[in-house]
Amino acid sequence: MSETYIVFDLETTGLEPSRDDIIEIGAVKIEAGRVTDQYQTLIKRNKALPAHIRDLTGITDADLAGAPELEAVIDDFLKFIGDGILVAHNAEFDLGFLNEALEECGYLRYVGEVIDTVTLAQIVWPREASFSLGSLTERFALAHEQAHRALSDAEATAAMFLLLLERAADLPYLILQQIHGLTEYSDWPLRHFFRRLAESNTSLLKIDEPEGCVTIDRLMHRPVEIGVKENETGGMFAFSADEVEKVLAKGGPMSDLMPGYEERPPQMQMLRAVSEAFQDNKHLIVEAGTGTGKSLAYLIPAVYYAKAAGERVVVATHTINLQEQLRERDVPLLQEVVPFPFDITVFKGRSNYLCMRKVATGVNHPGLITDHQEMTFHVRMLTWLLETRAGDREELTLSGSQADGWNKVSSASDSCINKACPWFRNCYYHRARAQAQNADVIITNHSLVLTDVKADHNVLPGYQYLVLDEAHHMEDEATKHLGDEVSYFQMYGALNRLFRDKNKGLLYQLLQKIDLLQNGDGGVYSDLRATVEKMVEQIGDLRDSNEEVFRLLQDFVIKYSTGTDGGRYTLRLRTETFEVEEAENAWKAIASSSENLQTDVQSFRRLASKVEEYSEDLMRDEMYAGLLTDVSGQVKELDGGWQGLATFLRSVGSETSVLWMEAEDRTMRPVVFLNSAPIDVAPLLHTHLFSKKESVVLASATLTINQDFKYTIRQLGLTESEKIDRLLQLQVESPFDYKKQSLLCVPADALPVKGVSEDVFTTSFAESLTNLARASQGRMLVLFTSHRMLRETYHKTKPMLAEHGITLLAHNIESTSRHRLISEFQRQERAVLFGANSFWEGVDIPGDALSLLVIARLPFWPPNQPVVEARTEKLEREGRNSFMDYSVPQAIIRFKQGFGRLIRTKRDRGAIVVYDRRIVESRYGRHFIKSLPGPWFYQGNEREVLRTVYNWLKSPL
Repeated sequence: MSETYIVFDLETTGLEPSRDDIIEIGAVKIEAGRVTDQYQTLIKRNKALPAHIRDLTGITDADLAGAPELEAVIDDFLKFIGDGILVAHNAEFDLGFLNEALEECGYLRYVGEVIDTVTLAQIVWPREASFSLGSLTERFALAHEQAHRALSDAEATAAMFLLLLERAADLPYLILQQIHGLTEYSDWPLRHFFRRLAESNTSLLKIDEPEGCVTIDRLMHRPVEIGVKENETGGMFAFSADEVEKVLAKGGPMSDLMPGYEERPPQMQMLRAVSEAFQDNKHLIVEAGTGTGKSLAYLIPAVYYAKAAGERVVVATHTINLQEQLRERDVPLLQEVVPFPFDITVFKGRSNYLCMRKVATGVNHPGLITDHQEMTFHVRMLTWLLETRAGDREELTLSGSQADGWNKVSSASDSCINKACPWFRNCYYHRARAQAQNADVIITNHSLVLTDVKADHNVLPGYQYLVLDEAHHMEDEATKHLGDEVSYFQMYGALNRLFRDKNKGLLYQLLQKIDLLQNGDGGVYSDLRATVEKMVEQIGDLRDSNEEVFRLLQDFVIKYSTGTDGGRYTLRLRTETFEVEEAENAWKAIASSSENLQTDVQSFRRLASKVEEYSEDLMRDEMYAGLLTDVSGQVKELDGGWQGLATFLRSVGSETSVLWMEAEDRTMRPVVFLNSAPIDVAPLLHTHLFSKKESVVLASATLTINQDFKYTIRQLGLTESEKIDRLLQLQVESPFDYKKQSLLCVPADALPVKGVSEDVFTTSFAESLTNLARASQGRMLVLFTSHRMLRETYHKTKPMLAEHGITLLAHNIESTSRHRLISEFQRQERAVLFGANSFWEGVDIPGDALSLLVIARLPFWPPNQPVVEARTEKLEREGRNSFMDYSVPQAIIRFKQGFGRLIRTKRDRGAIVVYDRRIVESRYGRHFIKSLPGPWFYQGNEREVLRTVYNWLKSPL
């Protein structure tokens, strides 16, 4: 390709082209595949730079004072561009500022070709975890010495663009042809780029279909035939805890594999307990501290028991991270040390798998694609299909409208035509399910286990033995999955997928297909076509009725809720809500509007049934069958949502469920969510899980309160199992020496929680954090319980830390990606990281990168959260102390999770500072300290704490 490319980057004073300014332009020219020239200039600005821009770029007001004016810069830059094609990373941002500057200087807006390297990277590297410039340059070892300076960013983008060019040109010709055909008649920005590639890439060698693929129409790896098998060793050898122990014992297979291997007594304790639970058909609750090696302690017994007894074992984690860790790290290790073959597979919820029929429909009907993001998504699907063997959403990083795109192509039972589908042999979901059916051990997640419970155990292949890792999440997960949510967007989205505008949607596609099938014979399909047209007509009425109900619900929530959090209102529905006559009348109006909606729904449902009747003879046509199944699926989605709405409205006053509504007021649409959840999940878990399974193992690093399992046993429904001696309990110590490795400090003169405004507290807290960060040379993680407090503290702390050369990173400020922030924190020599809710667990920063953990507040859940409020009321009605029996234990478990972020290996050493004096001054505070694994404890004034932390961190382990 002989095109000239101009790769450019702008530094600006903000994010809004209409009110912010360009302060620097950097660009490089690429000709004949190499960089031939560069351009860089600052731009004069008469106003002072915002402080955070000075910090980010290193550019000062003095630097800009002597720089050329914008008019002169634009004239020079246009000459540099010439006839070149513009290239930028996140081009929409840079182009917006460039066009604003062009208009300001009297030029026309730029309308030439622009290539966005974010979009291009998403297509040619579809499985990358992050598409930020920093992440990609680090991933591909590209020079990027001065991030957030225009020329350095442009040079890094240019180096990356050359790699992208090379990779794109190397795509199989048939793929390039498919992309060109999909995008040719659109205004998608990259259409010319891929057209040129397709036209230039005509080598006969490229015309061969990609290795491992079936045909260009079926861009999938050839499936491995999966037959139903019998358990080869089921019942062939006796299960014995002694035999299982040998794997990890000194002198055993693990010892042979790893030089210097040391047997871990806590791990062996847990391994034996899991083996005994399986063998004796009992449940087990086990707390295994960080570093125990609990994954192998349950996986090895699971594999042995599955093969010996011919029983499938399911292992469920809460997080994807742990699921992937088991697959990538632990399973390969098991395969080396277990002396017989076995099958372990990861099986996820159906919506995690791609439906090839839906992808093919999108690719073959480009006229139905509505915007650039949706086009990018479909092109990305084509290149991803060359690489993926699982069709698993987790391989992709999707956000915004691309995430919505996944919802349109994911597998679903309501839209599956099973063996009638031309893709059935290659179906990702059915292949994954067949593998799970044949597996000895299935690795899945809590969500799917609970979905299986709710569906009367018809989702997962049958099993009687279950391991729940990260079991401290089970109460929250059960609350979510054993309840229900209905939202405005559930119905709005289904209606749009059925019909939108004049020529978009499934019903429009169905009408087109009917016209093709009738082939001029108007009488044969007239009833069918007329019925589909009636459905199209009714869509408008349904939209109006749906809009009216949710608009009334939105008004109700906003009027009767007690407050808002960032534009979102929450209202818990109780009998008392309707004691006000005005509220009762408003609710009656909602009920009446809902009844009208139900009448419209019934009419629509009858029409859909008629369409299915008329279509009986047409189902042999694969595309028609697929379209009709998709239509039926959306009708079921609507029906389920509206039934859920009716059930919700009838359930007010329930004694077993908590009902609440959430609404937003900053959107044009009536964005409303209706939620119901069981107040007490314990009886549900007992009835539908623990009493149905032979053995369930619950494992976590945080299950005890005051070194006791009573709270967890009661909350998770294990009390009955304990009464009949079907529950084993084990608490194993971590191999870490917390007394030597960790210091817990509480400043006695820290501002109290009550009686002090948040502004006063955050001002004082920012000064304290600055002093601590200087003592620790950064390397500090600060955990908040409130995003608002995090933001306020951030703005006060950042300039103070900058004076000492310490970088401050904050969740939802620098980035919404936890992974990206942690990576940047580890990369920086002197950095502080602020995190809120999601940072209290699952953050693993071993070694010197993290030496100091600060906890701003003890992590109590807000007492007015609907589920928390309902549960505390229930306990009070039963005569119990809800604060001590529920609020405190919940906070302790979360506190223990936060504490666990600090010490990750035997070589780690660090300090924890808690700025909440309740931990030492309240009657319940001692329970927090007693629940920890024994760190060294110190209490003194803030100056003394600072000195103690400094001395602790500089002393050797």
